[in-house]
Amino acid sequence: MSAAPIKRRDAAVITLIAAAHFLSHFYILCIPPMFPMMRAELGLSYAALGAITAVLSAVTALGQTPIGVWVDRRGAAPWLVGGTALMALGTAGLGLAPGWAVLLLAAIVSGLGNATIHPCDYAILAGSIDQRRMGRAFSLHTAAGYAGFAAAPPLMIALEAWLGWRGALIAVGLAGLPCTVAIAAFAGMLRSESKRRHEAPSARAVLGSRPILLLFAFMALLAMGASGVQTFMVAAMPLIHGVSVAAAAALTGWLIASTVGTLAGGWIADRSRNLVGVVAAMMFSCAGLVVLLGVLPMGEVPVIALAVLAGFCLGVVMPSRDLLVRQAAPAGTTGQVFGFVSAGLPLGGALAPAPMGLLMDLGAPSAVFLASAALLAAAVLTAGSARAASVAPAAAE
Repeated sequence: MSAAPIKRRDAAVITLIAAAHFLSHFYILCIPPMFPMMRAELGLSYAALGAITAVLSAVTALGQTPIGVWVDRRGAAPWLVGGTALMALGTAGLGLAPGWAVLLLAAIVSGLGNATIHPCDYAILAGSIDQRRMGRAFSLHTAAGYAGFAAAPPLMIALEAWLGWRGALIAVGLAGLPCTVAIAAFAGMLRSESKRRHEAPSARAVLGSRPILLLFAFMALLAMGASGVQTFMVAAMPLIHGVSVAAAAALTGWLIASTVGTLAGGWIADRSRNLVGVVAAMMFSCAGLVVLLGVLPMGEVPVIALAVLAGFCLGVVMPSRDLLVRQAAPAGTTGQVFGFVSAGLPLGGALAPAPMGLLMDLGAPSAVFLASAALLAAAVLTAGSARAASVAPAAAE
């Protein structure tokens, strides 16, 4: 196949995978903006409503690894079609729910669908995309997820004003069905990485290996460090620097710059021969900037500028991070490895807020940034150790 058709095929695959990833992130954050209206109509507490999103996230995290094993055995495309349909129908079901029990059931359905996305997406990208463009493919995939998070709150608020909370959830749920149909229609080009089952190592051997466990730890530490900054930046900046409006602008700048950095990071990853070096340079730079945000007195403009730089550095890491995982996964195990390793992200995101909040309660907002920076720096050590551990067996062979 000539270069032009290969590029067109790669573009089509990335578009379909990015659309599914956009929906998965969108569907996670489309529920919280509806909480006040759901609470008023259904008479539920915020704790009960929060449990709905917690269950959705937990089902997603716990389902990724077993689904990844089946993806590697049976192929990813059917799972991706089914998962996208479940996300869409589960979200629409939230809008039809008469009470908490049905809300919970709909969240479980949506979470099961969401659990297919990471193992399927990465298995398909690994098996379908030209290796020379893998970093850029990963970067577009990640950026689409960020875009889903960013789009959900404003769009849901606008739809609720027009259709009510039920109509808004039903509308965005049904809007996912055309994406499901498109993925099904082009399933033939969504080839996942294949290896005959008897040739691939067992899931227990792969997921229990030192490189994969270290990469899981890397994901969890990265998520903990980033979550600490993102969760408490708006609350901590006024206490540290005496700024308020700039604190919100700094968080927005961090998030936008992370997306831009992810896109730039794909280009860098495709041209780098030292992915660990890219990860280390960007993570240590981000950690250093986070320390400065926490301890160095500064005004509004420097606060925003440092937050933007730190977010950009963190974004650049993402495609190199994914390529490190891809390189560590034995042939035919991409789905299960990415399913397992990426479960470290929601775990880290869930672990960080409570202890960081305690630091805020103790009157130590600067300590939030110091702790977050330490976690980001520690993540570099696990990434380097994972790479060394994955290279050593290959060299021995």
